[in-house]
Amino acid sequence: MTGEEAKKIFEQYNRTLDVVRCPNGRAIIRKLLDSYARAAVNLYGIISRDDFVNIFNKQNVDQTSNEEIYILLLPLVLKDGWYGFYKEYIVHYSFFDDFDQADYLLKYQADKPRYIPEKSEFLKYTIEDFVDNDHLWNVRRFMLDVFGHSRDTSGGYEDVRSYIIYGDGIKELGSILDRYNLIFSEEKQLQEFINLIMLAKNNTRIWENNGYTPSELHGILSKRDKNIVKFPTLQRQKVGRNEPCPCGSGKKYKKCCAIFEDTKTAQLSSDECIVFYETWYGLMGFVNERMGVINAKIKPEYPNTVSDMMVHKVREVLWEKPELIDEYISETELSQEKIDILKLWRTNYKKGMFFILEYQPEYAVAIAPNEQGEDRLYGIKGISNSIANVLRRDLPVQIETVLLPFKDKIIYDSFMSSMPIGFAEGARAAFHEMYDKAIKYGIITSLE
Repeated sequence: MTGEEAKKIFEQYNRTLDVVRCPNGRAIIRKLLDSYARAAVNLYGIISRDDFVNIFNKQNVDQTSNEEIYILLLPLVLKDGWYGFYKEYIVHYSFFDDFDQADYLLKYQADKPRYIPEKSEFLKYTIEDFVDNDHLWNVRRFMLDVFGHSRDTSGGYEDVRSYIIYGDGIKELGSILDRYNLIFSEEKQLQEFINLIMLAKNNTRIWENNGYTPSELHGILSKRDKNIVKFPTLQRQKVGRNEPCPCGSGKKYKKCCAIFEDTKTAQLSSDECIVFYETWYGLMGFVNERMGVINAKIKPEYPNTVSDMMVHKVREVLWEKPELIDEYISETELSQEKIDILKLWRTNYKKGMFFILEYQPEYAVAIAPNEQGEDRLYGIKGISNSIANVLRRDLPVQIETVLLPFKDKIIYDSFMSSMPIGFAEGARAAFHEMYDKAIKYGIITSLE
């Protein structure tokens, strides 16, 4: 939406010609309505006039109406601009440049209950930066203890605070730490930091939830909808086929996860597996010869005689210079099948950090931000084993890998490191919220 289009929409619903003199005896009410309007848009982003009137009338002796709030508040809209009218709604000033975003927010709020605190608490949100979240202070205290009192720590905290309140993609948090050169000396510190972040994020009131925190809304919806999506936890103890399935489905093991493990549908077929490794090791051998990474010859065969540790060193060089794939194709005699595979690897690989959230019969489901910073779900198949068998960890699991397209599927480049991080209940609820948003776009099963 262009600025000119947004201006026309604003003027359509906030007409200067509609300004009238304040009716006798309503000046005091107008002042209180203004406070309620500021608080409402700070807490919800957007609210229908009817809902706004209902909240005000329930909390005050003096009553108002849908028609009156337009008469009383319009002069303040045109004067101060903290909020405005749009269709049958009152909206935050941040939407004045793009009212499409207000419509987008309404879709996210649809069917969700509204958080309505009592009057004194509600009016605290008149202050735009007011945040009802003590966990933010725990994050700040932790950062000061770990990184000390410095300009980088202060700046980093302010950006982390904005991420907790407004941020969405996981990648954004890592960028903040890099930007301020905030480095954890121990894995334990990183684990505690992420748990504190997730705890704060889960207890932050957000517009998409009609003012509820993710934790509050998760609890409400769990009681309201017994069919709410759950993240099954992978359990590795031996389970009898007639015992309850450890994924929590309520079915017998033989009628649930045993079927997936028996059919091996969450991994490549044996023929596909051979094609992948021959293609992959051939590429690794070329990169090693060209760059002189290790003192060994990697042959395009499976299984390979070179250790994974040594191949991993070559792999790191490849993803620093992926143009080596082009050189390999042009200088090596390859089958058309392998050329097609390698061309897609060159253009469509996805390197980064992912969170495995659940296992399905055909793949493991991971979440990560796309190029626009929006979280998306990816269905990833294992190679010679399912990812569930490779990881053998309770979900969710944080991993770092490179996703590759392979014959209309998504696999990984044979190397996957998992972070030794456990997630508290609050963090799990945050992942659930992220999953609910991303699932609307489906699960991506091909990078082609």
